[in-house]
Parts: sequence; structure tokens; C-alpha cells
Amino acid sequence: MNRVCPICSCIEKRKLYTQDFHNNVISLIKNYDVVVCKNCGFVYADNIPSQADFNDYYRVMSKYEFNHNNGIVSSDYIEHFTKIVNFLIPHVPDTHARILDVGCSTGALLSIFKLHGYSNLSGIDPSASCVRTAKKIYGIEATVNAISDFSTDEKFDLIILSAIVEHLADFSSAMRKIRSLLKDQGLLFVEVPDAERFEAYTSAPFQQFSIEHINYFSQYSMRNLLSSFSFKVLEMQQGESKLNLITDPDILVVSAKTEEKNYALIKDDVSELTVGNYIAKCSKIDLEIRKSIQEKLLNKNKIIVWGVGTHTQRLIGSGLDLSKIAYFVDSNKRYVGKELHGITIKSPGNIQEKDIPILISTYSYQEEIARQIKDVLKLNNEIITLY
Repeated sequence: MNRVCPICSCIEKRKLYTQDFHNNVISLIKNYDVVVCKNCGFVYADNIPSQADFNDYYRVMSKYEFNHNNGIVSSDYIEHFTKIVNFLIPHVPDTHARILDVGCSTGALLSIFKLHGYSNLSGIDPSASCVRTAKKIYGIEATVNAISDFSTDEKFDLIILSAIVEHLADFSSAMRKIRSLLKDQGLLFVEVPDAERFEAYTSAPFQQFSIEHINYFSQYSMRNLLSSFSFKVLEMQQGESKLNLITDPDILVVSAKTEEKNYALIKDDVSELTVGNYIAKCSKIDLEIRKSIQEKLLNKNKIIVWGVGTHTQRLIGSGLDLSKIAYFVDSNKRYVGKELHGITIKSPGNIQEKDIPILISTYSYQEEIARQIKDVLKLNNEIITLY
């Protein structure tokens, strides 16, 4: 899908980078272009699937079910969700307020509101497994839905979009639906990664340009988005999210539904520069990793690659020799049994060969996977790390 600017609808754009995933078996798309709108300065992914295609992908390939821990999120998620709730409580002091969490995952964020005495809580998520877990573990009422398909006669005091907007291919229908679901002067909370600070928080190269993250917001483009749909910003905060052993920059913003139609776009003159700096830094790291791979695999005839996500797809693009890969391993059950470049993806429990080195292809879970190989699976295979 060739996108006009999701914020101002301008058709003129300038390409900054092409992100290549080298497959469309598990990634939904082989590649996309990172572009900047010439009119408003918003940076976004172009030439992507439709919103309907993304909705189907999240129904089938959800990674937010936390099945490895029976649906229970780790302590870093609880800390992050607590930060969000503490940010919102001053704006929503009434514990009887009706709150809807869009993309609620397993309901953990809403459970923090519940601990603070809030009682009118509900969520929607495209994953049936997430919805079952939200009800089972936290007693949160949730339904299987995407925001585009959700329908109710209920009006809400607060709608939460935590780590959602950066995933949307179609802002217009989602924002119109949200306005229709909110009471007059109802509140909208949005949390997104902060594109102004990508460079300062670089871990593995190009991780911010993931399969799923297709919009890259600064505080300025976020204000433009909200203003264009007649939301008034009440509070905006630039901070950090510390999840999955990675610290990323984020923006928290709460805004109020208004009927104001006098939208004045303020050009974002920051994002093109900061995202450009991020691309340059990642390109340099990419070259270093390419050299490291060549050195570490020089005398290896065969390897097992643990991980098939964005990081591995970048490695393949950086020169990882496919002929050396015996098979891939991934803990995500939805990937097991599929093939990446004609090479089978197996579960960790199916590693049988003791003499083939295991290359750990992830930044955030590198140490955890190494421990799992040694202590849980009791394997003595040589472990190759990149970080």
C-alpha cells in the first residue's frame, strides 16, 4: 500500500531508508521504505500492507500473549504499566470512570487500575488467547476485536492506546472510531516510541524499524496527529520504557476530545534529522556486526541460529551465510514448523545435535537464552554471541 502522509494527507515524501526483511513468511512483508512527509515532517513506513492485512497478522501471529509464563507478564512490564497508571490517575480521579484499553494484551495494564480501585474496565485485543488470559488471570472483561471492528453503545471516559499507534496503517478510521466511543471531553492516552531519541537508545541495528512499527513519532508529530482529530493535549512526557531488558525512549501523552476545528499544523523540523542520525549509526553498527559474523563463523561448517525476528532478518541481509544454517530455533510456537529461506524453524526442545554451535541472534534476550541453553536444556553446544 502506497501511503499518503497519515497526518496531513500530503502525497509528497522523501525516502530516507529501505528496511529489508528478506522474507514474507513470518514478517508479513519483504521490505518497506522509511519516508518523511515534505509538508509536515512526519516520518513513516511506506509501501506496506493494508490495515486489514495487519489485523489478520496480529490475530494469527500475536507475540504479546506471554505464553512462556502462562500469560503472566514479567516485573518490568508491571513497573512500566504502573508508570502509565500513575501518569493517568491525576487526570482520571474518579474510580468509577469507564476505561477501555485498545490492544489490551493479557490485561496487565488494566489490572494496575483495578488495584487502585477502578471498576469499570474493559479491553479489546485481536488475539483470542490474550482475551482469555485477561479474563482468567485478572478478571478483566475483554473481547476479541480490532479497533476498526469494535462496536458498543457504551461511551468511555478514557481510552488507552499504549504501544498501538506506531502499529497502525490507517490512522483516520481508528481515530474517528475512538472519537465516537469517547464521551464529550473524554480522554485519550497515547504511548509511542520517541523518534527524536532513537539514536541515543540504539541497541541492535534498525530495531526501531521492525515488522510492526510503521510510524515514527516525535512530540511535534504527535501533537499534529492529535490536533488534526480535534484532541487538545493536556500533558506530554518524554521518558523511557524498560522492557525485555532493553531501554527505549517513549512519549506519554493524555489529550481531551474537543469540538475545535481550527487545526494549525506545526511542521516537525526535528524528525528527519534525528531519524537520519539513527540510520547512520545503525548502518555503522551493521558493518561491525557483519565483520564479527564473518570472523566468528569462519571455521564453522554448520550452525543453529536461535531467533527468527527482525534481528535475524537483518543478519541475513548483512551476509549471514544461509548454507551454514542447519535450522533456526525460536520459542514462539507460532513460528515453529514454518520455514525461513527454506530452512526449518524448530522449538528449543527439538535441538538434538550436540556438536553444532548455536548462534544467539538477539540483543535483548542474549543472556537469558544462553542460560536457557546451559541450565534448562542442559546442552553443551558452543554458544556464539554478537553483543
